[in-house]
Parts: sequence; structure tokens; C-alpha cells
Amino acid sequence: MTSNESQTDPVRPHVSRRRMLLGVAGVAAAAVTVGGIGWWARRDADTGHRVWSRTGTGSRVALSATPQSDVYVADFDGTVRALDPRTGTPRWSVEVASRNPADSNFGWPIAAGDGLVCVTTDSHVHALDAASGAVRWAVPAPEGYLSGWTDGPTVGGDVFVICDGRVHSYDAATGEARWAGPLEAACGPAVAGGTVYLAAPAGGISALDAKTCERRWEQPAVGKLVDRPVVHEGVLYLSTSAASAPTASATSASTGAASTVSALDAATGRVLWQRDDLGHPGVHPAPVADGTLCLLDNDRVIAVEASTGRSRWTSSVPDGLGRGMNTMAVADGWVYVALNDGRLHTLDLATGRLQWQDDPAKFGTEYTGLSLTAFGGVAYRGSRAGLYAAGIPAA
Repeated sequence: MTSNESQTDPVRPHVSRRRMLLGVAGVAAAAVTVGGIGWWARRDADTGHRVWSRTGTGSRVALSATPQSDVYVADFDGTVRALDPRTGTPRWSVEVASRNPADSNFGWPIAAGDGLVCVTTDSHVHALDAASGAVRWAVPAPEGYLSGWTDGPTVGGDVFVICDGRVHSYDAATGEARWAGPLEAACGPAVAGGTVYLAAPAGGISALDAKTCERRWEQPAVGKLVDRPVVHEGVLYLSTSAASAPTASATSASTGAASTVSALDAATGRVLWQRDDLGHPGVHPAPVADGTLCLLDNDRVIAVEASTGRSRWTSSVPDGLGRGMNTMAVADGWVYVALNDGRLHTLDLATGRLQWQDDPAKFGTEYTGLSLTAFGGVAYRGSRAGLYAAGIPAA
């Protein structure tokens, strides 16, 4: 290149890094301002799809164990509602009796199944008709109620709740008290096939006849449960903080720093497989889907073959920016992880690969008390900030 050629080149102005970043931020802010609420609808497919949202009062959310046409929520204002899952429009709304609705913390515990929506408040156990919201029955909380329900209700033939450290059984049709379990309970029970599976605070699990409370079997060779058991096709899946007597089928020696995940024969309590290398203390199981058991371990999702315990995949998810814990739901070939700051990550159940994520513009930093369920390609997430549905609805 000659000197004359270099003199004819245009002179490029110098732009500082600070000015460039400010300019980019200004353009982004203008785009958000102009876009307004329609921003959610114009996002790329790989960032998720906001189906609808309800802001204002926060919610706990539940689906029926045999999914019906509605989503049921217990709002923080003490109101129970059935919502259209496609639009979020209320189908019915009922205020449930309580001493002080403001004490509902993160919404009253709620469960649905067998045509009922059950809610436990600080004063009553309520059973509502799932189709109409009509009150089927409401009975006072068990005597000895002190500081709150240990866990939410369970609906399965009858209604089971934990209060004053014990399981209480109520006739689903009338609300008549059937029995109060002789054992203290560490968490909510699992119910299947006329059997109640109950974990003791110090460790071990028992199977009780759902109608009579007669003990069918006891398995002491599992530690303290960190979440309620999961029952699927005659197998009971447990996550415990320690194992008192690991079986020979354990895949690694216990280090004292991991959860123990066990699969038991639901009819006998016999240990089918057991692993103690799958996560830190406190790993949480989700209902089995497509032969896969998923476990949430803080910032990891671990998938194992439900029949053998063999590893399938492990995927990382963000830890979140708020206080509290992430939570997980599995349905229709997807694994949904709701982060404690409002974000939602969706993984492919078969591979663990991230499929899409939902990132609200404003992340929360307070304790969020998450509630999450999923059905038909959509996740329904409730928290202190409200309720939203995100996903790709099934056709």
C-alpha cells in the first residue's frame, strides 16, 4: 500500500467500550418499552412460551392425580380456585374457613384426586367438589394442632393429612375421622392400592392398611426420608439422608455426604436396589415417567432407570438467585425445574438436554416458596408473586 492510498481511507471515529455498552443498553431498554407486554409472545422458541399468568396474590397449585380439565390453586388470600388450564380463567372460587387467612404462609396446602379438591387450613380440613367447588365437608383440625401442617393432604380412596406429628385418615365421602396413626410421621404419606406408606422421623418406613391402620410391613433399612415417597407400578421410591443398613446391592460405599435412593417392593418392603452416590443429602424424587426416576439435587437433575437404578443422564441447572429451593415436575416427556428466582428450565426426559427456558424480566430475591406441577406440555408454577403457565401445549 502506498502513502497516497492510506491518506484516502476514511477515518473511523473511536468509540469507547463504556459508550458502546451504554448504547446497547439504551437500545435494549427502548425495545422493551416499545414492546410492552407483548414481549413474551415475540420471544424465540428456545426461550419458552408463556401461556398465561396471574399476578397479585400468590398461589399453591395442584393437578388431580388423574388429570381432569382444571388446575386447582390455593391462593395466599385464603381462596381456592379452579382455573381453565388453557387461559387461567377461574371456573369457580371458594373461600375456605380459617382462623387467619394472612397466616397461610405460602398458600394453604392443597391436593386433588378422586373428584375432590382437599385443602388444610389453620382450623379445618376441607373437601370441595372438583367440578363445582361445592363444599363436600369441612371438619375441625385434629386436636393437638399447634403450629401448622407438616405436609399437604394426600387423596387416595380416603383423605390423609399429617397434624400433631401423626397421620389422620378421613372418609372421602363424609369427612368422618377413621383413624389416627400410632406412628409419628416425618413427611406426607404416599397412598396406593389401599396402602399408606409412612416414614418415621428417625428413619425407616412402614406400610399400613388404608382402612384399618393395621401394619402390613416395616422396613428399617432406610434412613430418614427427605421427601414423601413415590409409588409407581408396585415399587416404592425413597430418598433418605442416611441408610442404617445398606444392602449388598448398593453401588458404592456410603461416604456420609450423599443421599441414599432406594427402590422397595411396595407389597413386601423388600429392597430391590439402592444407591448412595446420586447426590447431596436432600435430593428430591419426582414421580416416575417413561421408566425414568428423576432426582433434583440443588443445581443438578439426575435421571436413573427406575427398574434398576442405573444412571441415564445428569444435567446441570442454575442454582437460582433467590432464597429457598428449586423444585421439579416431570410430565409428557419433559422435566421442568422451577428456580427459586422465577425462572423455569425445561429438559428432555430422554436425554437431559435443555429444550427451552423461561426467564422473567425481573427476578425475585425473597423467599419464594415454590409450587410446581405439569400436564399436557405445560408447567404451572405458583409462588409469592403469582401463578403462571409456560410450555408448549399438546395439540
